[in-house]
Amino acid sequence: MRVIIVGGGKVGAYLAETLKEKHDVTVIEVDIVKGYALRQALPDINIITEDGCEPLVLEGAGISVADLVLAVTGDDEDNLVVSYLSKFNYEVPKVVARVNNPKNRWLFTRSWGVDIGVSSPDIIARIIDEEVTLGEVVTLMKLRASDVGLVEITLPENARAVGKQLADLELPPETVIVTVVRSDAMLIPAGDTVLEKNDRVLAITNVSNQHALEEVLGSK
Repeated sequence: MRVIIVGGGKVGAYLAETLKEKHDVTVIEVDIVKGYALRQALPDINIITEDGCEPLVLEGAGISVADLVLAVTGDDEDNLVVSYLSKFNYEVPKVVARVNNPKNRWLFTRSWGVDIGVSSPDIIARIIDEEVTLGEVVTLMKLRASDVGLVEITLPENARAVGKQLADLELPPETVIVTVVRSDAMLIPAGDTVLEKNDRVLAITNVSNQHALEEVLGSK
């Protein structure tokens, strides 16, 4: 799958590192300093230090053949511009946009080209609301798409994923682990993060992959 990530901050860098093993990833970051840091950290990924809101820049990144665009800059206006161009000018099949200000959540709809709008406060609020469901795979949020959800899996002591690094797990397609909750602390996952018993793993995935993800983590 060909993925374009617009925004090379912490969110964009994490997504690029997570997706690069299985997908063709390009990152667009307007800040030269951040772009240089990305090249140092991710030398095998195509990094473009230009404004991702410009059609010519998107075209140079290969948006005409992209399967997925992730608009994850720290500016909601930029994310909406990227989403609109991606969907309506270049007909990208799937567009995911980051919502920085929860008050702007209502704008991130398909009329602006956004298939999935992701807001961190929304996710955290839903996690709190669903505390009673720990130990099971549950759909926490539909994320504005009928086939995508945020799911939670709690690892028992004998889970096959316990003691393994995230990079060593063969995750189902269209699955990204977004956080690991351990002893009430939320960890930002990386490839070398080692899972422990009682970890609560949260992932965005196609809902049809929930059982496959459960099998990989060994939570049954």
